[in-house]
Amino acid sequence: MANSIWTIEEFTCPGCGMNYTATKEDHTEQHSGSFKCSICNGVVHTWSGHHHFFGWAAVKTRPPVFGRRWAGVEW
Repeated sequence: MANSIWTIEEFTCPGCGMNYTATKEDHTEQHSGSFKCSICNGVVHTWSGHHHFFGWAAVKTRPPVFGRRWAGVEW
């Protein structure tokens, strides 16, 4: 039986640097598993114990905006 408390954890792929989040849920029984990167197929995280990870999602980041730092500034 699972606890009602879940936590969101962040992971980074060691192969390509892609960031992911997953929900960690504690259990009374043992679980094991792994998650692979959707970009490079590298192993992002493996686990074994009284917890399970689910709901893996890529972290959506905004690309950097170049050339806007000094927009509107007159020299």
